[in-house]
Amino acid sequence: MTGKIWDDFITERDRKVFAAAGYGVRGTLPARPALLLVGFNQGNLDTIPSAQAALDAVRPLVTAARAQGLPVIHATGATRPDAWDRPQEDGRAAGADPLAETAFAEALQPAPTDIVIRRQAPSAFFDSDLMSLLNLLGADGIVIAGGATAGALRATVIDAFSLNLRVAIAEDACFDAWEASHAMALCDLQAKYADPLSAAGLADWVATLPGDMFALPKGCADKRLDLMPAYGKIPR
Repeated sequence: MTGKIWDDFITERDRKVFAAAGYGVRGTLPARPALLLVGFNQGNLDTIPSAQAALDAVRPLVTAARAQGLPVIHATGATRPDAWDRPQEDGRAAGADPLAETAFAEALQPAPTDIVIRRQAPSAFFDSDLMSLLNLLGADGIVIAGGATAGALRATVIDAFSLNLRVAIAEDACFDAWEASHAMALCDLQAKYADPLSAAGLADWVATLPGDMFALPKGCADKRLDLMPAYGKIPR
C-alpha cells in the first residue's frame, strides 16, 4: 500500500491488520468492461475543488474507451425543476437550479454511442436500468470514475461487487469535497471491493483489449416526451 493517497490517514495498527488479513490483494480486471462515469455534472464542478482535476484525468480514458469500442455510460442526477423529488442527493440539499446542477460538464458531453442513466440515490444501480444495460451489453465489470468518492462512487462500487461484477477504479479521476473521506473511501474499496489504478494506466490497458467487442447504440435524436417539464410547459 506504499505511495497511496490514504497512507497519511491510516495508523500503524491499520497496516498490521491489513497485512494479517490479506486485504488489498490485486483482483482480476474485467474481460469485457464498461466505463462508468458518475457525477461529472456542472453542480459538482462548481462546488468541489478536486472535480476539475478528476475530469482532466478521465478524459484520455474516455477517449481510449470510445476508440476501442467499449461502452461509455454516464450517470447523473434526475430531478424535476422544482426539486420536489430530490430532497437530497449524496447528503446535499438541492440548490436553486437543480436542472443546471445535473447538466453534464461541457468538456464531457455524452457521445451518440454513449449511454445515459439518471439516478436519485447514491448508487447508480439503485432503481435504475444500469444492471439491465450491462447484461444487454454482455459486460462482466466496470471501470468507474467520478464522485463523490465516499458517496455515489463508493455506493456504486459496492453494489457492483455485490452483483458479481469486476471493478477497477480510476483513482486519480475521482473527487470528493473532503480529502480524508476521499482517501479513506479509496482505502476501503481497495481493501475489499475493487482495484484503484491510475486513469493513464487503465487507458493503456484498455488499448490492449479486443476492439469492437460490444454492439453499442448507433445514436439518434431523442424524440421522447418530456416527462419532467419546466414550469412554463406545465398544462394549466
